[in-house]
Amino acid sequence: METLLKISAHDNAAIKQYRKLARSRKERTKAGLFVLEGFRLVSDAVKNGAALTQLFWTEDGLARWQAEGLPTAWDGVRCAQLSDSLAAELSQTEHSQGVYAICQMPQPPALSALIHAGGSYAVLHQLQDPGNAGMILRTADALGLDGVIYSASCDIYSPKVVRATMGSLFRVPLCCVPDIAPVLEACRCAGVETCAAVVSGAAELVGQCRFSGGTAIVIGNEGNGLPETVAAACDRRVTIPMHGTIESLNAAMAAGIILWEVQRTAQDQNGGQ
Repeated sequence: METLLKISAHDNAAIKQYRKLARSRKERTKAGLFVLEGFRLVSDAVKNGAALTQLFWTEDGLARWQAEGLPTAWDGVRCAQLSDSLAAELSQTEHSQGVYAICQMPQPPALSALIHAGGSYAVLHQLQDPGNAGMILRTADALGLDGVIYSASCDIYSPKVVRATMGSLFRVPLCCVPDIAPVLEACRCAGVETCAAVVSGAAELVGQCRFSGGTAIVIGNEGNGLPETVAAACDRRVTIPMHGTIESLNAAMAAGIILWEVQRTAQDQNGGQ
């Protein structure tokens, strides 16, 4: 292994870039880059072929990295060792693991390429909470969805969302859209049924629904849900029955229940395949 560059200066250009990207969505969007922190998250990025531009370790982080047999040098990635004090300043977690990276945002697929007959999708309309967004991406990964489509209100590459995905960010196709109308139209052209997730006694109970062919579940904002205009533009409305005085679940939990039902009924109709 070649001797690593060691960084301890707070005004190092790479460190200044990391800080800017961690703090500012505007900087992330302008540069097309985002930051990663933590052994699992960064190693998942490497294993899934993410395009890293910078990789930093503390002494302990590097020792663990090498013990796992992960690469410490490859073309196009600038690698360096950080002092513990500098790493502590970069860390946004309670227990830093001494591994940090800067990564290129993947090129999103066109809607026409992403949405296809028989596919399963989550469509996030005006979702804002980082925890909900990250959890829905993990759910999409776990259930084998074909993609997650989200509006610009969702800062999918913020450090909080990225951490919440626990690596699923690198395995689920993502597409950001300025308006939901083209998404609904692309679904119709592909024969994918659009289902608005709503809180309504007039909607179909999700446990009694049968989802045939492709399905896109449209999830609304945490506080306001889906606008009526969006729900009305979908093919169906589905709801989760509630007991007692509970009126609704948070967006991530509701999405998980409905998406699981979509995949379960699709498998039942395909003979469990």
